[in-house]
This record gives sequence, C-alpha cells and structure tokens, in this order.
Amino acid sequence: MPNYNSIESNVLFPSMEKYDMDTPGGMALYLACCDFYPFRSVIENNKIAIDLVSDAYRDMASEARERDDFITESWAMTSGMLQSCRVDILTQYSLLLTMVSLLEEAVNTLCRLHKEIDQLGKNLEETKGSGLERAAEYLKTEAKINGFKSDPKWEYITTIRDCRNMVVHNGGRIKDKFKPKCDKFNIGYQEENSQLYIEYSDIMKFYDAILEFMERSFVIERDVT
Repeated sequence: MPNYNSIESNVLFPSMEKYDMDTPGGMALYLACCDFYPFRSVIENNKIAIDLVSDAYRDMASEARERDDFITESWAMTSGMLQSCRVDILTQYSLLLTMVSLLEEAVNTLCRLHKEIDQLGKNLEETKGSGLERAAEYLKTEAKINGFKSDPKWEYITTIRDCRNMVVHNGGRIKDKFKPKCDKFNIGYQEENSQLYIEYSDIMKFYDAILEFMERSFVIERDVT
C-alpha cells in the first residue's frame, strides 16, 4: 500500500497511519514526507509551465513567419532560445536548492527527535561539522544508529548535495574535485566552462533517490546493546 493519499487532488500527501508515530524515525519520516510528497507537484508543475511557455514561443514564431512578420518571429525565436538555454536551467537550480534544503532539515529533525524522545544528553549543534555529515555523526555517536552512511544511496545523495553547494557558492560551476563523482552518477556539466547542466529528468532522479534514502535510513533502529 502507498504511504500517501491524494484527498481528491493531484497533490500527494502522506497518510499518517502508514508511519510508526511512536518512534523518532517514524515521526521524522512522516514530517519529511509532508514536505517531499507535495514538492513533487512543484517539480511537475514547473515542467508543465516551462513546456507551455516554450510551445507558445514556437507557435508565435511559426505564425509570424506565415505573416512575413520578421520582427515578431525574431523576437519569439530569441525568447524561446533564452527560455531553453537559461530560464529552464535556472528553474532546475531553484528546485535543486529547495530539495536539498528540505533533505537537510528532515535529517536535522530526525536528530532532534531522537534527542528529545530518547533523552540524549547532547544537542545536534554540539557535534562538529555541518550538514548531512554532522547529522550522520550525531546519529552514530549519540543516538547509536549504525548504517546511516552505509545506505547504497549515500554517495549519490552527498553528490547531489555537492551540486547544490556549487550552485550556491560557485554559480553552478563544478569544481574539478567534484567532477569524478558527477561523472560516476551521470550528472551533466558543460565541458567548456564546467557549468552544471541538469534537466527535469535529473531533478526527478534526485527526488526519487532522496525519498528512497529517507525511507530506509530514517527507520534504522538504535543499537543500545
């Protein structure tokens, strides 16, 4: 059975009864899905909007050509080219930023729930490091959860995160040290300027991988033996 219902809507939302709300992991996973399930509609709606705009420019150019309206045709073709080359990729960047931010907050929430429910003595913020690695260290050392970083998607997830960081701090240009990981996971970038190049299909792959990772890793039980 799926962990969601549509409530007569195309926007997915998790069904609470599908989660173990008596555990920190179950609660954290439910809260994460409250963000991630609707976010899928954000991704899909952006794709619909981009396609509609691109089709509109093509139609305008075609109609102008039939009327020998060179100025309008030129304007529509230029606008369509910029839409495809720049607006589309910047939209995907925005989706990437939001998605990774949701992931990091979900993982931090998992740590904080373990702290409160399991009555751990140390706060997440007292653990050295930052981001996903800090949370993983906290879960291992304080919550006694083994295997969080052993998930088969962990390297892929951190590569997605690294790409997000390149957008935030480097204008979307991939530093040389990250290129082997991008190559490994078929994350595209332009050879001439190392500009990260991601499309709708890439965003959907990232989304599915992150959701799969959370569904497995959040429910790992503590090892307190």
